[in-house]
Amino acid sequence: MNAPTYRPPSYLPERLEQLVLEIVRATKAPYAMVVNTTLGCMVSCLQHNCSVQHIPDSPSPISLFLLTIADSGERKSTVQSLVFRAITETQRQWRKDALQNAVAHKMLYAVWRKKLNAQSDVLRRAMLKGEPTDEIEKQLGIILEAEPTLGLERKLIYMDTTIEALLVGLHESCGKSAVLLHDEFGQFCDGPMARHQPTMNALWSGTEIPVHRKTSGNFVLEDAKLSAVLLAQPSVFKRFLDKQGNQARGNGFLARFLIAYPPSTQGSRVEDGVKVDCPTLDWFYDRCKELLHKNSPRLLKFSPRARTELINIANFYESCMQPDGIYYSAKDFASKATENIARLAAIFHAFFTDDSDEITCETLNYAINLIATYGQRYLKIIGASNPADEEQRDLMDLENWLLACACNNKMDYIPKSHLMQYGPNRLRQKAKLDTLLGILLSHNKIRISIERNKKYIYPVIPNIARPRFNPNQV
Repeated sequence: MNAPTYRPPSYLPERLEQLVLEIVRATKAPYAMVVNTTLGCMVSCLQHNCSVQHIPDSPSPISLFLLTIADSGERKSTVQSLVFRAITETQRQWRKDALQNAVAHKMLYAVWRKKLNAQSDVLRRAMLKGEPTDEIEKQLGIILEAEPTLGLERKLIYMDTTIEALLVGLHESCGKSAVLLHDEFGQFCDGPMARHQPTMNALWSGTEIPVHRKTSGNFVLEDAKLSAVLLAQPSVFKRFLDKQGNQARGNGFLARFLIAYPPSTQGSRVEDGVKVDCPTLDWFYDRCKELLHKNSPRLLKFSPRARTELINIANFYESCMQPDGIYYSAKDFASKATENIARLAAIFHAFFTDDSDEITCETLNYAINLIATYGQRYLKIIGASNPADEEQRDLMDLENWLLACACNNKMDYIPKSHLMQYGPNRLRQKAKLDTLLGILLSHNKIRISIERNKKYIYPVIPNIARPRFNPNQV
């Protein structure tokens, strides 16, 4: 698997570009790896209270699935630890607060239990004496309603976990937001999480998930947010594609990922002994902590111009899924591209802007250009292994043969029997040929007529005058 070239940093908003370049200088890690890790940190700070509306009256989460493919020694863990420092420190403080709350709750519960027992004794004695109990029962009800509850602990980062623990954690955690961090993709793809791709797809989409448990109560997980930041070595990812690639593409799991596969920086990381100044990184830490403590719901919408541009880009990706389109071999990625563009634009806007919830065209264009680079990478890494490539090659060869046959012989239409006898050898199987002809017909590449139980194929050749074909000439 050859590493494709990443686009230059000008495809990021200016302040984000400054941040990424500071981290690159400090760690000497690949640029694209830093971009993916930083995006993962940004969305982790925002997804709990932010959503984006790119379809009228249908808000969606802003969660991202990100995967970086890099060899051992590319400083994956170093970058992740540096970028996620603010979240790690905040989660550590949440854990301390939860322990203190648990101690306080234990004391309050003990006092409440004594009050409950005392009032219950008063009620029991009154009942034995035959005295009125209305007022006593009222006081008992007040005590029962005042039972102290233990507040939910907020947990954001999940590392070595199971799908069951993740779902329960999202259900019981304050915020219902999680980020799955795996710096060893081998543990992920060989473990139980990889067998629950549809559940992860549902979490990415914000769909309700009914959870049935054997030993405790069932529940329905609603409004949960999940992002994933995964790191993989090339050999491990290739093994995943070989074993589970067809399934992961068929159910849309891989299509949701934004994949980075940067060139290695090993061998060029010359140390100069000078400490790199990182003022933007310091600001980034403060901003992450600030956003993690914002809980008011924030719905981001596109300006009228940006909305029009988003519709245009959605139509562009749709057209690219045709047999002659650049995403025909990666229709799964193209089908999620507009959604990922909207999410990226929302993340850019929400992280850097507080005074408006309207996403501008400028911000949207950053997201459009960045998704285009992810799309090119997806085509090179995953689209090349797609069985649909063979079908696309067959379609192109069949269409070219029909056009050449029509033009060279001045044909208007071609009998199917002629195609079966003289067409490309590998396409002469009836079932396979019928499928290919059906696809060409659906995309207006050919027309088909049936005369006296014989099928004739009309290749569509724009701007060429074609005399009517005489079947006797063939």
